[in-house]
This record gives sequence, structure tokens and C-alpha cells, in this order.
Amino acid sequence: APYPAHALSASGVGALSSDAHMRVRTPFRCSPHPCEYEIAFVSDVEGDLDYFNRWVAGSRCVAYTGSDEAALTLTHARAYFVYGGDVPDHGRGSEQLLRLLVGLKRAFPRRVALLVGNRDLNKLRLTSECAPSDLARPHWSIPAPHWDPSAPTLSQHLEQVAAARGGGAQARRLRSWRRRQRRRRRR
Repeated sequence: APYPAHALSASGVGALSSDAHMRVRTPFRCSPHPCEYEIAFVSDVEGDLDYFNRWVAGSRCVAYTGSDEAALTLTHARAYFVYGGDVPDHGRGSEQLLRLLVGLKRAFPRRVALLVGNRDLNKLRLTSECAPSDLARPHWSIPAPHWDPSAPTLSQHLEQVAAARGGGAQARRLRSWRRRQRRRRRR
């Protein structure tokens, strides 16, 4: 075969290669015959908008629609885009990057795939944990996350934080308040 097996996509119509010095993956032709599709892939940008802008500048499939970099587009009818996950993290551009990717997915729903990474998932839980119905509950009634059996409950976490900050008295008051709340609930 003219290309290594790992260079061929599952469908055989596109392929991806990676540059060892960058996190960028760029599309290339997978055989002497023209490919039916051209696929661009990037992953783990983690909020680094400058990095993503450099990646877009080098992409043959994805481009900004204008000079203000407010929206993305696919550059031709055979272009497809896959984002491999981990959009937000410490980078300052997390929110803008999320908006760009969602806008591209809405514009090209059949040609854009957005995969979810671990950093994306741990941000998604905020939408459920910060819902008004959850915020109205007493903190001691909120269970630990079901996906992590070793994680503390919110009450346990607050007690740990108070104790770590030298809040011995605060921690005792918190436990006392919690006991009173439980007694009231039983009545």
C-alpha cells in the first residue's frame, strides 16, 4: 500500500496525518485517485484561540467567513470537519471557540462532527448542578456525583474546605446546622 494502514480512514475515503511537533492534524489525499471527501480534524484546543486561529489559517477545509473571525465556514463542497473534543479549559478563548464550533455545526449539520471530550463533559455537569431547582435544595440533600463513587457530597466538600481554611469552629457550626436541618426534615 502506498500509505500506512493507520493513515486510511475507516471508510477509505479520507485520511489524516499528524505533525509530530504540533497538535494539528491536516487532511491529505489517501490514494493516487482523488478522494471523494476531504476531512479536517483538530482536537484538544482547550480554549487556546490563538492556536485554533493558526490551525484554521493552515486548513484547506475550514476558514473564517470574514476578517473579524466571527464565524467559520467549510471551504468547498467536499470539505468535512471533525472536532475531537476538549474545547474549553484554561485558555481565554473557550467561550468564543464554543460559539464558533456550534455555529459551524449549525451551518453544516451533516458535514461537521463535534465529539465530546473529558473536559467538555466535566463542564456540562454545571448546567444540571446550577439549575434553579438544584440551587434551591439544601446542600446536605445533594448526593455525590453518580459517575465518581470516590467523590464527596457537596456537604462533605464544604466541610473539607472549611477545615482546610482553619475553620474548626466554622466546620462545627456547619455540622451543627446540618444536624438541626435533618431533625426538622424528619418532623
